[in-house]
Amino acid sequence: MPEAPLGWISPCSDGRYKLTFERDLPNGPNEVWRAMTSEEYVACWLSEAEIELRPMGRLRLRGQCNVDGEVLEVQAPALFGWTWPHPDHPASEVHISIAALDLAASRVTLVQTNLPGRHILDVATGWHTHLDALPAAVLGSHTPFDAELAAINYRRYSASLAKEVR
Repeated sequence: MPEAPLGWISPCSDGRYKLTFERDLPNGPNEVWRAMTSEEYVACWLSEAEIELRPMGRLRLRGQCNVDGEVLEVQAPALFGWTWPHPDHPASEVHISIAALDLAASRVTLVQTNLPGRHILDVATGWHTHLDALPAAVLGSHTPFDAELAAINYRRYSASLAKEVR
């Protein structure tokens, strides 16, 4: 399986960063939407989840990722966003968009905002490794977090981002 493209960072005016990933999947938007929003399917690629799929609903992840967030936007099957509060980036948000490439393929764009530079490498590594499990999750297959793959991704991001983040 070829390596997925690296995510990229964009500096913000306040000294924080935005991290963006794109993945093309051989599945229609409805199938991808289910993998992004259904508790059962989210557990296949990210973490155990409790999701109230409505604006101002609760989004709780436990396991590899631990977060108590709030759902910000839900526009099936295209947009899903939530807060990702962390002591070092309490205003961080995650936004996922799903665009049809054709009837049986989609592009997923995941963006996390308001990240301090010292967290970019770890956050990029984590999202990249979790997104590597997304194609199987769309089909309902659980992929445990792969620490060895995460280490490989960490080295890739370390080499790529070293000059970009302060």
